[in-house]
This record gives sequence, structure tokens and C-alpha cells, in this order.
Amino acid sequence: MTQLSCVETLVEYAKMAEGVSNQTQIAEIVDEGSVNTVEESDDNETFNKGLQTSNVWTLNTTTSQKICEPNIYMVLKELGALEERQKATVKALEETNRKLEASEKKVAALNSTLMEIQNRYEEQHQIAFSASYPTDSTIGPVNVLYPLVYKNVLSNIGGHYSQVTGYFTAPVRGVYYFSFTSLWWGGDGTTGGSLYHNEKRLESWYGWSPHGHSKNHPVSGSNSAVLLLQVGDMVNIYLWDRKMISGNGYSTFSGFLIFPK
Repeated sequence: MTQLSCVETLVEYAKMAEGVSNQTQIAEIVDEGSVNTVEESDDNETFNKGLQTSNVWTLNTTTSQKICEPNIYMVLKELGALEERQKATVKALEETNRKLEASEKKVAALNSTLMEIQNRYEEQHQIAFSASYPTDSTIGPVNVLYPLVYKNVLSNIGGHYSQVTGYFTAPVRGVYYFSFTSLWWGGDGTTGGSLYHNEKRLESWYGWSPHGHSKNHPVSGSNSAVLLLQVGDMVNIYLWDRKMISGNGYSTFSGFLIFPK
């Protein structure tokens, strides 16, 4: 027989008590003797049923109390299982925290590497120079293309302009801007030259002084260019043959990286 729970047992007891109070009443009997006999019989039967019900109620009440009493061993067992689950949860959380700490260290290392790469990238792409022809120096006239060397370096960020050869060497592929100016202090004569890219002439300047002008009349010229250079490309200035150029800071050569590409 299946054992009932505490609630089900109490419900059964309530039904039994209700059955006792709802006994069917005996119909009215015309014969007085019969009525007395029936009533006496019913009274005896009701009394007996009441005794039986009382006994059953007492027995079942005692049984229900035993059934409803908490089992201390079951409670302790459940508490032990709960404690084990809590320990497992704490262990899982600790493992998760260790993984998070390891991930944070990896992220910090990656950030450090990224910053280093970014700094290196910025250093590689900080490219600019400006130089002028030395003071009190004059070149020309010469009978060949003459490579000009601007030895008075004003700035050389990245160190890609050579004050020994006068060449700028592109360290990265990108778009560069170059400008150049020249001045000749003499009277009669001309000045002129060109910007060269890998020994190929691109942009030029030219200036001349008509006859009859004072010997101190200056002759100047300038130009600029935007070039797409590959790594290792070289740019410099050549003075044309039979042309002249003066220094004193008036003849310059400058350039910088606009953006890598």
C-alpha cells in the first residue's frame, strides 16, 4: 500500500469525520413500537460506528503524527548534499576567477604589444626634412648636371635625407610633398635646375636676368611636387649645366610624407 503524505492523510481524516456527521436519518414510522425499535437500533448502530470512527481516528492520528514527523537523517542528508553543491559552485567560481585573471594578463600584454607597434609605426611614418645651401657659397656655371647637396640641415625627422649626397630616400611607400627654391645673386646669367626621382627629371625651375641689369640684381626660381614613392625611391635636385646658384639660406630643398599608401 502506498504511503500517503502528511497533507493527503489529513484530508482522509477530514472525509471520515464528515461521513459520521452526515448519517442518513431514519424516516418517520407510523407504528410507535416500530419507531422505538428502529430508533433504538439506529442509536446502537450510530453509537457503534462512532466508537469505530473514534478508534480509527485515534489510530490514524497517531500514524499521521509518525508519518509527518521529520526524519532527521533525511534532513542531514539533504544538508550534506546542499553543502557539496555549494562547494562545487565555489570551486567553479574560483576557477572562473583564475581564468579571468589569466585573460586580463593576456589582454594587458596584447595592449602593451599594440602600443609598441603603434609607437613604432608612428616613428616610421614621421618623415620630414628641410635643408638649405650653405652660407656664402656659389655653384656654377658648370658644364654638366650638378647634384646639389644642401648641407645646412634645418630638420631631418626620421633621418632619411643625406647631407652628404643630397638625396632623400623614401623609407615607406606613400605620398610625399617636395619643394625647392633657388637664388642667384649675380647680374648677367641664369639659374635653373630640376627635381629628379630615381634619376628621372620631373619638375624644374628657371630664372634669368636680362642684359643691362645691375650685377647685384637677384635671379630666383622655385617649384614643388607631390609624388607617390615606393620604399627605397630616391629624390634629389640637379643644377643644370651652365647655370648658377647662390647660398645664404635662399636656396632650399624640403619634403615630408603626407600619408602612407
